[in-house]
Amino acid sequence: MTATETHTSSDVEHAPVPVEGPAVPVEGPAVPGGLAGALSSGDHKTLGRMWVLASLLLGGFVLVCGLLLHLERADLPGIEVFAGVESFRQFFTLYRVGLIFLFVAPLWVGLATHVVPLQIGARGVAFPRAAAAAFWGWLTGAGILIASWAIDGGLVAGGEQRAVELSLLAFAMVVVSLLAAAAVLLTTMFTQRPAGMSLERMPLFSWSMLVTGAVWLLSLPVLVANLVIMWVDLRGPSAVRFGAGQNLYEQVSWVFEQPQVFVFAIPVLGVVGEILQVAFGAPQRRWGLMLSLVGLAAVFSFGAGLQRFFSPTAQTTPLYVLSGFVVAGVVVALLGGWADLGRRTRRLPRPSGHLAVAMSALGVLVFAAMVGLVRVLGAAVGFLRSFARNNESWQSDLDRALAPLDELRGTMAGAGLLDLVALAAVIGAVAGLFYWSPKIFGRRASHAAGFGVAAILGAGGLLMGLTSTVAGFLGQPERPSTSFSSAGAEVAAVLGAIGVVGTLVGLAVVAIVALRGAAALSQGASTVPDPWGGPTMEWFAASPPPRENFGAEPLIPVRSAHPLWDAPAAAAADKDAP
Repeated sequence: MTATETHTSSDVEHAPVPVEGPAVPVEGPAVPGGLAGALSSGDHKTLGRMWVLASLLLGGFVLVCGLLLHLERADLPGIEVFAGVESFRQFFTLYRVGLIFLFVAPLWVGLATHVVPLQIGARGVAFPRAAAAAFWGWLTGAGILIASWAIDGGLVAGGEQRAVELSLLAFAMVVVSLLAAAAVLLTTMFTQRPAGMSLERMPLFSWSMLVTGAVWLLSLPVLVANLVIMWVDLRGPSAVRFGAGQNLYEQVSWVFEQPQVFVFAIPVLGVVGEILQVAFGAPQRRWGLMLSLVGLAAVFSFGAGLQRFFSPTAQTTPLYVLSGFVVAGVVVALLGGWADLGRRTRRLPRPSGHLAVAMSALGVLVFAAMVGLVRVLGAAVGFLRSFARNNESWQSDLDRALAPLDELRGTMAGAGLLDLVALAAVIGAVAGLFYWSPKIFGRRASHAAGFGVAAILGAGGLLMGLTSTVAGFLGQPERPSTSFSSAGAEVAAVLGAIGVVGTLVGLAVVAIVALRGAAALSQGASTVPDPWGGPTMEWFAASPPPRENFGAEPLIPVRSAHPLWDAPAAAAADKDAP
């Protein structure tokens, strides 16, 4: 069998694989099944599923921490969540670290570990043992990290010193494991592509993970260096500067702030692009431009050089301002490219659960880009004042007009941006989970569940992010404090808590879909290879794919970014060739 065959969309019900044997012969030595097989597996599909399920579980825990923070900020009568401000600060830092490194980043790694090798026509990942070590290292580090916070550690002043040291080591272990997983994915994409698949012919999701992983590998080692310096200073007789409790979080806060935080949402653009092509049934035009835009957004999401701890004016520099404009401009340009799909096909996209979730993720990301743009406008006030320094009337008018933006730094607007970007990333990954469910679980995820998840997670994410942004305009400080600024900010905190509850409900639905899919897979569920009529290589493999993904026969050369849609023409060309 060659990749010149096409698979027709089908509504056939999910059928179990016959008991007599697997649907596709498996080559090589026998692989243990059950728990032993999962624990010892280097198969990228098994590892991907474990990444996804573990990150969903830890994501629920992280969101509960966020709910407690919102309830404390709401200052409801008779409800005192934390015993003091130090306890509040512990949960504040745990929520931020967990949201990105225990939830968002590993969720993308899990989805990419399963899907990317299939998309690029590979039969596995480049270093399967390293991929397995990355997962188990991350999971072990995540458990130690949570335990270290529970025994009075964390990135706060006043924590027990040995527990704080353990927190730093566990945090570094989590980050290094994620970097190892990213390195495996990038190596796979550079070395395992079939003939004809140049970088500009890669599927959009694989490309988005390529540029995202590259920025991770360039920026997150700086975070590890921050943690090492903090740990070394803390181990001395007395902390000089870096290990001082009040400085611990400040040295890693750049990861959770603009522009670095946007790099964790870049793959959303890849997922949306993949799903929209299939929904409209037409290839994306100006493919190279679309890839370049995604890459540009990733480049300007690099934030390791904008650390306020070492440079207090980092968030007033031209690079910081430019990053906000570039990310917002890229999102608008991509929206135009996707609108062109609808204009050319002159019809509405085919409705589906995964399309609804993808549109929900895109909507939240658009709001995140808008908030990011507003925040850099505040930083741009200094540049505008420099032009007005010789005109006192203009200077006075400018101060009055832009004072609210100038005062956003250090307020809850930063927390709102973090929540919007993180929830956009989570919803985007969920859209990918629903879209690739035939490959991941051997069955199609329920469209009804997709529509429900899209509505619940979209509304919850917007409530979480936008209410925090409103609280920032009302003067609510971002860092934990003993007092809160206004009744309006407290109302915003209540609405934010409602948003977290809604997000937890949506996440529970996703977890149920994933667990049911995993259970069906263990019972031998399978479905048609290409239920959506997809254009990329993963839809050529069986659903679920066999151990070697595509079998032993080599794939034919790839001629475009949409090889399955080009298959009839390619088959004719091969037939006419001498």
